[in-house]
Amino acid sequence: MILIDQEKNYRVVVKENFASIRTSTETKYYTIIESQGEIENSGYCVLNNVYVNEGMEGPFEARFLSRQSNLGTVDGYKALRVMKSEADMYYVILSLWETEAAFHNWQDSTQYKSTHKNRGTKSGLDREIVDREKSFNFRFYLGGE
Repeated sequence: MILIDQEKNYRVVVKENFASIRTSTETKYYTIIESQGEIENSGYCVLNNVYVNEGMEGPFEARFLSRQSNLGTVDGYKALRVMKSEADMYYVILSLWETEAAFHNWQDSTQYKSTHKNRGTKSGLDREIVDREKSFNFRFYLGGE
């Protein structure tokens, strides 16, 4: 499946175990390590770029992939792909939503609070594992052709 944002700044190719993200300046390649839901080129897309400190890939994947995920219980949620970069220390968490409001409703929900209750604690993905200063996200509507 190919995802293209409405402004045509991003082109995301998602296959079974592989993905690429192309911008106007570069293309990056990823291995998909978790999949939920069906990908389609419509709705609202969030690309969370999580910087994992060198040598901490194993602990990050173990903690992240064993987390309690409440996304399936949230109205407006469509799909998720967790992707590991083949070239740098970033993981990209791609989530698809019916609308931007659905995404914000998730962030304000009790399910979100439950999923992220350990953020910033020793049982969460603490600073030893994730560098929040280097992490960032992109958000956009899909549907560009």
